[in-house]
Amino acid sequence: MMLVVILLSSLAQPNMQWWCTHALHNVFRDTPPPAGVRREVVVSAARNQRVGAQIVVRASTAERVEGVECSSLRRQGGRGTIPATAFRYAFVEYHRVGKNSTATPQEELARKAPADFPDGLLEETSIALQPEQNQPIYVQWQIPENAPAGEYHGTVTVRLQSGRIEVPVRLTVYNFTFPERTRLKVTVWMNDGEMAKQHGVEYLSEGFWQLLARTARLMRRYHHHTWVPWGTNKAIRGADGKLRFDFSVLDRWVQTYLDAGFEFIELQHVGGREHGQWEDKTFIAYPLRCENEATGQTEWIPPEEWLPALQEHLRQKGWLERCMIHVADEPIEVNVDSWKQLSERVKRLAPDLRRIDAIHVPNLEGYLEVWVPQLNFLEQWFQQFQSAQQRGAELWFYVAWVPQGKYPNRLIDYPLIKTRVLHWLNHWTGTTGFLHWGYNFWGQPFDEQLAPGDNWIVYPGKEAPRSSLRYEAMREGIEDYEYLCLLEDEAAQVAKRLQLTDFDPKAWAKGYTRLVTPGFGDYTRDPERLYRVRDAVARAIEALQNKTLPLIAWCSSRRDKQVVIQGVTLPGAQVSVGDIRSKADRTGRFEVTVNSRDYLIPLQAQRGRTRNRLPVAVP
Repeated sequence: MMLVVILLSSLAQPNMQWWCTHALHNVFRDTPPPAGVRREVVVSAARNQRVGAQIVVRASTAERVEGVECSSLRRQGGRGTIPATAFRYAFVEYHRVGKNSTATPQEELARKAPADFPDGLLEETSIALQPEQNQPIYVQWQIPENAPAGEYHGTVTVRLQSGRIEVPVRLTVYNFTFPERTRLKVTVWMNDGEMAKQHGVEYLSEGFWQLLARTARLMRRYHHHTWVPWGTNKAIRGADGKLRFDFSVLDRWVQTYLDAGFEFIELQHVGGREHGQWEDKTFIAYPLRCENEATGQTEWIPPEEWLPALQEHLRQKGWLERCMIHVADEPIEVNVDSWKQLSERVKRLAPDLRRIDAIHVPNLEGYLEVWVPQLNFLEQWFQQFQSAQQRGAELWFYVAWVPQGKYPNRLIDYPLIKTRVLHWLNHWTGTTGFLHWGYNFWGQPFDEQLAPGDNWIVYPGKEAPRSSLRYEAMREGIEDYEYLCLLEDEAAQVAKRLQLTDFDPKAWAKGYTRLVTPGFGDYTRDPERLYRVRDAVARAIEALQNKTLPLIAWCSSRRDKQVVIQGVTLPGAQVSVGDIRSKADRTGRFEVTVNSRDYLIPLQAQRGRTRNRLPVAVP
C-alpha cells in the first residue's frame, strides 16, 4: 500500500484538500500530505477478511462531511463483485495525551506530548471539519467468502456540504480464504464494572447481559479466544454447616462467550501479593465471600473449601478442558518461592485445571502449564523459555505499560506499526498466545497515565464498545500471524509432495517473518515494508497452492549483492529470475545465482504452458 495525495476533485469546493494513506499512518491534525500523487486507495486481502485504509480530508474554511459511500467494486477482466454493503467507515477521533509514555525515547514515539493523537473510531456518520485541520476517515471492506481472486475497482464518495469527493479504489483479493478461526490465542482483560457504567446499564441486569453478548461478539470478530469472568462465584453455608455454591453468574458468563464463538475460559487469580506492594515477599490466597444462613453473618472461606467444588462444577458442565486458572499475577525474584507454594496449593486442590500466569521469572517447570512472560523477559531468558516449551509448556507473551523503549507495544503515543508487529513477534518467537490486561479500564482521569492507552484499546460506544486504530492494527497483526501459519501449512504440503525430507516449513516461513521482525527490538518501523512482505507472504501462499507445478525455494547464501537461491520443483522445469535461467535436474532441484540487494526475489518456474511464481525471502 502506498501513501497517496490527491488534489481537489472538480466536484468539490476549492476550500478542500484530500489524500489517502494506509491504516498504520498516525495522521495528526497538522500532518502534511506526503509527496507524490496517486489517485486511488490501494488495499489487499484474502477472501473472508477485512482490510482498512484512511482517507484524509482538510478544509480551509468551515465545512462538513455529510456521509461516506462506496460503490460496488467490480472485478477487472471477469465476473465478480464486492457489494457496497461490504463497506464501512468511521471518522477518526483525536485523544488528548498530556504526557508521553515514561520510558520511551522520543525517536520511538509518534509525536511528543502534549498533543492530540488519532485513535478512537467514532460512530457518528457525519462530522464538522475544523478549518486547516486534518480529519482522517477510516474505510474498511469485508471481503465475501465467494469473491473470485483478482483486482477490483470502484469509488468511495465523500459527501460534503459543498459538494463531493470521489476517491478511486483498487482492492486485490488473494486466491485463498481466510479461516473463520485464527490460531493465536488472545486474551485482553475486561473491566465489567466500567463496561456497565459507561454504557448506562446496571451491573448484572438483563441490559448488562445483552451488552456483554454484543461485546463478546465484537471481541470475537477481533480474534479474541479467551476471557476472564471476574468475581462470579458465590458461597452459602447452610444451617447444617454444609457449603453450597451458586455458580449461576459464572455459567451465564461462560455461555455468553461460548455462544459468541470463544474457545477458552481463563479463571481469575487465586491469590496476590500480601500487602499489594510490588516487592512483597509473600503471596496469599484470596478468600471467597460466604453468607452464613444460621448467623446472617458474612465469613470468608479459603480455597480448600471452594476450589475443588469449582473444578467439579466445570467438569460437570463439560468445560474443564477449556479452562485455565491464574495463580497470582507477575511473580518476581523476591517472591517467586512464595508464588511456587501457592501454585502447588492450587494444583493440589484442582489438579485438572491448567495454570496460567503473567511472569517475570524463568524456571517454573512443574508450577505452570501456560507461561506468559513479559516481552522483555522473554528476550532475557529466551533459550530457557524455549526449552520449557520443548518439554511441553505452552508459551505466550504479554505487554502492559512496559516494556517500552525499543520494544513494540500498543500505546497511543507509539507509531501504529508497533501494535501490529507484536504478532509478527509471536510468530518469530514461536509463542502461541498473547495477553494484555487492559481492554476497557477507562476510569478517571482518562488522559493522564504512565503509558497512554495501556488501560484500554476500545472506547465506550452507544450499544457496545467502539474500535480504535490500535484495535484495527491489533486485529490485522493477528491476521498477519495467521497468514504466516497458512504459509507453514502450505510449505509442509509441498515439501511432502516433492519428498523433501530435510525441509523445515516453520523455519522456512520464518524467513519471511524476519524481514519484518528479525529481533525483539530490531523490527521494521516502515509500514511500507510490512505491507510489501505481507503481500509476498500472500503470493507465496498462492504459489504453494499450485498443484500443477509445485515450487518451493529459499535463499541458501548471500554475500553483498550475490544471492544464491536453491529450491525444488518438477524435474525439467525452467526456473528464472529475470533474464537469469536454470533448469531443474531429474530430482527437481535447482540453483539460481542473482545480483540483487532486494529482500524479496521474484522467482518463476515454467514447465510447458504452466507457470508458477514465488517471491523468495532474502533475510
